Amino acid sequence: MTHTPVLVQEILALFKTQNGDTLLDTTLGNGGHAAAYLNSAADTTVIGLDADPDALAQAKANLKQFGDRVTYVNANFANLNDALTGGGIVPAKPAGRQPPLFTHILFDLGLGSHQLSDPRRGFSFQGAGLLTMRYGALDHLPDPGLTCVNQLAQRIGHLPDAIELIMGLTADQLSELISFYGEERYARRIAKAIKEVSEPPRTARQLAEIITAAVPATYEHGRIHPATRTFQALRLAVNRELEALTCALPQAIDLLKPNGTLAVISFHSLEDRIVKRLFRDRAHQLLIITKKPIQARNEEIDKNPRSRSAKLRAAAKK
Repeated sequence: MTHTPVLVQEILALFKTQNGDTLLDTTLGNGGHAAAYLNSAADTTVIGLDADPDALAQAKANLKQFGDRVTYVNANFANLNDALTGGGIVPAKPAGRQPPLFTHILFDLGLGSHQLSDPRRGFSFQGAGLLTMRYGALDHLPDPGLTCVNQLAQRIGHLPDAIELIMGLTADQLSELISFYGEERYARRIAKAIKEVSEPPRTARQLAEIITAAVPATYEHGRIHPATRTFQALRLAVNRELEALTCALPQAIDLLKPNGTLAVISFHSLEDRIVKRLFRDRAHQLLIITKKPIQARNEEIDKNPRSRSAKLRAAAKK
């Protein structure tokens, strides 16, 4: 399945790319935003990170025409400084902090179509593969926002995937996770149903069926799949996405050149809240460009329905 990047023209309009500019794309994906950036001005370069090695391999194929104008790094953006310094991409200052080298930095926090369609991941409601929900390796990620998840990780000796969360948490703890990360009003009912089945769900399809049976038939009046918020919660918890974003944004500000632009595309309120709060709290460093988030136009939504929930915020470094 081909992944269509969202808000590409809006990003380019914010960046106002000039010859020789450099983009740090912290979520390279299949390279859609990077390709548009590289085509927008001559001699531009991209440093592309992605936690998903499969996505990075596809990006290399898609961006082959740009040659050494693109550098690829397989890393989670929670570890921006370590990933860039460790790869020899940027030099570290004696104090361990890097000099600002990037004209533009982009975070696209959406789940890729290639990940949804991969049966091995467990992201799709119809997936028959194991319910893991991992983007990539789970090493060196920040502690989760929930104590029960951290305690489970300590107990089993590694960061849990979705199956391990379902099996290792109590009904009350699972309910807390679904409510905290998914903002699901039927969290308690869903968690109880998951824990009461004779065999724990091991595939996305099995989990989706349990959730659908547990919630009222009128759930969200059919606007979204009944399992959407629970799947979101598990995915965020497995990959420590909110915690990683909270860690990454201050590092990104430090890496941005004066007058450079930081742009973040979020897809749900929890992410958007983190970005909005950081922009506000860093008013001494940042000038907010987008007073309200930019959203996709109707023409883009018609072509790419997933763009409907995208919100773009941007700020310039003072």
